[in-house]
Amino acid sequence: MRAAPAVSVRCTGGPVWRAWCALLPASALAALVAWVFGHLGQPHIGAMAGLAIGVALALGLWRRQSHTPAILAWDGQQWTADGVAGALTVMLDLGPWMLLRLQIAERPATRWLPVSAREAGPAWHLLRAAVFARPPQPPAGTAPSAERPSHG
Repeated sequence: MRAAPAVSVRCTGGPVWRAWCALLPASALAALVAWVFGHLGQPHIGAMAGLAIGVALALGLWRRQSHTPAILAWDGQQWTADGVAGALTVMLDLGPWMLLRLQIAERPATRWLPVSAREAGPAWHLLRAAVFARPPQPPAGTAPSAERPSHG
């Protein structure tokens, strides 16, 4: 079996991803505020307060988000995001859009990488091939480095 081709793509997720990341927590907080005021017998105040708090939080989260794209790369042996190696997993595949998770190898950290076919451009097919390919295997007849007997 041939190895997956080397590929490098820019990952931002686009404006839909940014909107989702801003609106989801803002909507949850707005609903909680409205619920609390509703239980206090003030549903109209709760609706207005929830809306105001939700909009303010959504705007703050939108502005706070990084516009710096991550560069996800596969060199035929390992995945890296901005030069940091890790194990890549597909968390969500919607066809023209994927959410990928990179488990950083050197420290217990996770990096989420949203990527769309639009921003990957012609590399989209190569990215999908690399993401869904089997990991590279050592040549037949060689033991993995951890299992090799030590001499001496």
